[in-house]
Formats: sequence, C-alpha cells, structure tokens
Amino acid sequence: MEWYYAKNGQQQGPVSEGSLQELFQNGTIQGGDLVWNESLTDWVPLSSIPGFGNSSEPAYTPPVSGIPAAPASVAGGVVVSSAIPSGQPSPPTYLWQSIVCVLLCCWPLAIPAIVFGTKIKPAMEAGDYGSALEASNKAKMWCLISFIVGFILQAVIFGIAFVSGFAEAAQSAQ
Repeated sequence: MEWYYAKNGQQQGPVSEGSLQELFQNGTIQGGDLVWNESLTDWVPLSSIPGFGNSSEPAYTPPVSGIPAAPASVAGGVVVSSAIPSGQPSPPTYLWQSIVCVLLCCWPLAIPAIVFGTKIKPAMEAGDYGSALEASNKAKMWCLISFIVGFILQAVIFGIAFVSGFAEAAQSAQ
C-alpha cells in the first residue's frame, strides 16, 4: 500500500509502507506528522497508525492548513487531489432548466445560468467540489432570476394587450 506524508506543510510520496517505516525510524518523519493512504478518509498523525509510535492519540485530526487534501489518484506522476466529500453526489447542473428559461422566459438572464451550469462537470472532474457547488448555486440563482423577470414581463405584455383590446372593442362598439 502506498503512503503519502506531510512534512513542513508539503505533501510527500507516495512511498511504500516499508519506506514509511524507515523514514520514521531514521527521524525524517515523527509521530505527529500527518499521513494518508487509500484506506483512510483523511490525514491522520503517524502515531495513530499501529506500529508507528504512540497510539494514544486520536485516530482523526482535522486537516492542517497548507497541506493538500488526500490524493484521489496518481496520474502520470502527478497527484490529483480530491476535495470531494466521500459519498457526496455531484451538484445539479440546472442545464435543462436554463434552456427552458432561454426559450420561455428572459433569455438574456438565462445565458449566465447555462454558462455556470456547464462549469460544474469540469470542476467535479478536477476534484474541486467547492467550485462545482458554487457554480451550481449561481446557475440556480440565474434560472430563478430569468424565470421571475420573464414572468413579470409576460404579465405586463398580457396586461397591455388585454387593456388595448378592451379599449379597441369599446371604441368599435360606439
């Protein structure tokens, strides 16, 4: 199993478990340094891993700022980090709602909804859950704005048409 470790706020690895043991024994890393592997949900102190020093510390500590999130995969030697909470579904894209708003509501205000909706999938593929969620929220907001403005405009147009039709009917009755 490959391990990653954080030393001085920098992520290192992957290293084998034997190499991690050697780094611990020669003092390169200490029990308080954070480590991670595929079986863990978050970075933990090395000392909380059986066989590495004092295990009286808790098995979980919150991430330390400056240390990247646990890597999801290693592609071409580059560690791809994942900030996606485990089991978290992809945020909604609101693309079909945006298209309906373009067709039936106020199209200039629905275009930003489409733009933000198309940013969600690439952000998720890059492992940036925060950006994907933000884009989803903005897409939803622009859909609602487009719907509300479109509804008001259509109501005003209907009202003007009704009043002018009523006035024309009254004038032709005279």
